Amino acid sequence: MKTWQLQQKARNLRQKGLLYREIVDELGINRTTLGKWCEDIELTPEQIKSRGGRYANVVKAAKANHLKRQKEIELIQKSAEKEIHSLTNYEFKSAGIALYWAEGDKTQGLGFSNSDPELIQFMIKWFREICNVPDEKIKAYLYLHTGQNEKKIKQFWSEITNIPLNQFNKTIFKQEGSASRKYNEDRYKGTIKIRINDENLRHKILAWIEELQFYLGH
Repeated sequence: MKTWQLQQKARNLRQKGLLYREIVDELGINRTTLGKWCEDIELTPEQIKSRGGRYANVVKAAKANHLKRQKEIELIQKSAEKEIHSLTNYEFKSAGIALYWAEGDKTQGLGFSNSDPELIQFMIKWFREICNVPDEKIKAYLYLHTGQNEKKIKQFWSEITNIPLNQFNKTIFKQEGSASRKYNEDRYKGTIKIRINDENLRHKILAWIEELQFYLGH
């Protein structure tokens, strides 16, 4: 059974009112993994009642602890927000260098790949504003899984990056296999690779990275 099929079966059992330990016993899956798969599924009052008063008390206590933890997280987040200010041009430049160091192509051309839309938006802005890359030099192509809607996803990334559709190269599809799984297209839009044909800029960015490495090492 593939992972996505196992996940769907686990969710179906949870929706029917089975407890986590019962699902773990039946499917032989990890308790932590099951919790992530089913965290958005709440048992109905009738399902909870059918388990007896002791279980109802356990659920009530768990919800109270969850609410308490949520309030703690909100306080942490509000405090953290105050620690971040608008980036100066130099800070923006340095952040982009670090991201390219982590995720960018180093040996073959100038490119950056990721599946996070906000991270891609950040880097596109960085290429345009810090590296002064003209729009016509920016190309893109997608890595998708077989069965995903190429047209719909390509339109999504075109809007995210403001790269015209005619500047997208041929999409690369990963065929179904042992490592493949079914994705929710509302959440997963594949991976996009941004390519820029500018060898001089590649050497400049690599030099920036070397300077950053030198600074961090001293």
